[in-house]
Amino acid sequence: MELRFRTATRADNGFFREMEFETTWFSLSSADQARLSERKVRRALDDTHEILLARPGNRVVIAETPEGDPVGLLWYGVSRNLISGEDEAWIYNLSVLPAFRRQGIGRRLLDHAESLARQDGHAVLGLMVSQHNVGARQLYEELGFETTNLVMRRVLQPGGSEAS
Repeated sequence: MELRFRTATRADNGFFREMEFETTWFSLSSADQARLSERKVRRALDDTHEILLARPGNRVVIAETPEGDPVGLLWYGVSRNLISGEDEAWIYNLSVLPAFRRQGIGRRLLDHAESLARQDGHAVLGLMVSQHNVGARQLYEELGFETTNLVMRRVLQPGGSEAS
């Protein structure tokens, strides 16, 4: 499939926000989806975007068809590794519209992120992926990404009724 990558503009804001929401909502556990409203998640994302997109080095890249139809995005930036203290290239979001998945677009966006990381002088490119997103995890592993940390969470019940 012929694609072109370009830097996102304000005109892409709706596409970016919807892709961000879909990715975030999909990454939530069923317990979190039941506990949180879509509206609350969208508001939280608005706050997060305001903070993170203002950081130096953050950029959003749109993958589009030759006709200009967006089919995917890459949100690339810098994140500080809390263990090493190094700034690392970071993929905040890599999303492809469902109708365009399994056509190599995600792989091409990852290649683009790696090129950006090398241009920026980073030694490491990282990302976070939901455990249940098997297809994405397989792609990342095929491309040499390794699991280095595992985030674990426990939803606390009101009144402290968890089993000890």
